[in-house]
Amino acid sequence: MCDHSTSLMASWTPDTIKALLDRSDKAVEHAVVAIYRRQTSDEQVTGETRHHNRRGFASCHAHLGTYYAKWILSGHRLTGGHLVRARHMVQCYSKQLLQVAQARQERELIYV
Repeated sequence: MCDHSTSLMASWTPDTIKALLDRSDKAVEHAVVAIYRRQTSDEQVTGETRHHNRRGFASCHAHLGTYYAKWILSGHRLTGGHLVRARHMVQCYSKQLLQVAQARQERELIYV
């Protein structure tokens, strides 16, 4: 009998997430949206960091990160310099992205 719980669990670390972001444009876009979704609703609307809760974008990335996330969510792709900037930006959020990945794995295990 196969133990699905161990086969589904990836060994995510901040470093493996950074490596994925380095090689995958799609992962960069998913990361931008994942960080955006961790913003509070008022931060999503204003594109500013209003709560210092260690969730979502830091104040230095809030405006651009929100812009990129809304662009991606409207069906567009990041290209050129925007993709380069987004890749650099989301590298700063590897710990939050690790939390997102772990929560997703836990949800997937419920359905195995």
